Amino acid sequence: MKEKIDKGDLYLLKEHSSLSDSQLGELLEQKSYANITDWQKFVKYLTLALGAGFLLSGIVFFFAYNWADLHKNIKFLLVFILLTISVIGAVYPKLNTVVRQVSLLSASILVGVLFAVYGQVYQTGANAYDLFFMWVLAITLWTVLSRFSPQWLFYAVLANTTLILYFLQVTSDDLLFYSGLFLLLLNVVLYLTPIYLAKKTNYKLDRYYTGLLSLACFSVATSGIITFIFVSTDRYIKADLRGLYMLVIASIAWFIGSFLWSRKAKDLLLYSYFLLSVFAIVFALIIKIADINEASLLLYALYCIGGTFGIVKLIINQKKVWSNEQ
Repeated sequence: MKEKIDKGDLYLLKEHSSLSDSQLGELLEQKSYANITDWQKFVKYLTLALGAGFLLSGIVFFFAYNWADLHKNIKFLLVFILLTISVIGAVYPKLNTVVRQVSLLSASILVGVLFAVYGQVYQTGANAYDLFFMWVLAITLWTVLSRFSPQWLFYAVLANTTLILYFLQVTSDDLLFYSGLFLLLLNVVLYLTPIYLAKKTNYKLDRYYTGLLSLACFSVATSGIITFIFVSTDRYIKADLRGLYMLVIASIAWFIGSFLWSRKAKDLLLYSYFLLSVFAIVFALIIKIADINEASLLLYALYCIGGTFGIVKLIINQKKVWSNEQ
């Protein structure tokens, strides 16, 4: 399928050339708008994803509803049969690539169902963290080899759930700041690893994955710095504050690195996240410094209005600059 051209670039081309409105319309129809083939492909993959999702949901709810009435051997047999079918579908060479990738994702989900069945049948007494941790380990190699963005997104959700459950169930509240630090580091690794693998193996990583993971990184980093602004250091011992300081350093490093990378890669979404994070941090500083009175409320309102306008203006101007460079 031919690569589409962004319609904003075509409008920019019209502004700096002698293209007529009719010629622009033809270019938009041919190079930018979706055609019948694109819609057919979209519907095909949408129905495939919905079918796989409903099937897996049905399997999970089947076990949940009929759990007490099923013999343990039947439980394991059903899961093994479905898991085997999914794995065969993932490696069968005559199937479409997307079908194989969806089969691999289905197998990854069924691995978790298998662990859950094992834990319930034999009453292992393990924490939820242990189940998710083993689940993550079991599908790590599949994810690395999958070249499939939904698989990476599923893996990222599992990894984050594992870390959050670990700090909730295993550690104490004293490690709150360290939990933020490790959550940031985990998401940075999950953001960078598939990008590196995509370049090495020559496949295109979907934008929604990098967008969601970078959003997670910015959210944790921004929350860490805002926490540092408002936290009362007298209430914590030095060991706890060390975790907060490390979180702030890691957050600043992420901000600097992401800003530089957004300029180099001309990544407008990453650039926008950076501006929004700076906006939120400055707003937190203003709240910290200013007293709560009528004047400060007016200051907050003016800052929000002016900051929003400034961010939008910066994003639009940066998009124009990068479009002209291309």
